[in-house]
Amino acid sequence: MTMHTPVPSRPLRTAARFVLRALSVVMGAAGGLFCYFVCQGMFSGYRKYHTDVLSTVGMLIIMAVGAAAWVIDHRRIDDDD
Repeated sequence: MTMHTPVPSRPLRTAARFVLRALSVVMGAAGGLFCYFVCQGMFSGYRKYHTDVLSTVGMLIIMAVGAAAWVIDHRRIDDDD
């Protein structure tokens, strides 16, 4: 029978990691919203053909692709924990 010593918990390290992840999510969302409002209207210009909708659709697609990449990358980082 082997003796197993428990690993001491590090609540401060866990809390710091949680705070850093929360801040990165908040900053990412704020950055995404900033980019959306800066780029709003970028794809529009032809009122006759209602291309103003393309601006919103294009930005939503860009945000969805970015969110998917973030989720996939975030899972990969957590695999080693």
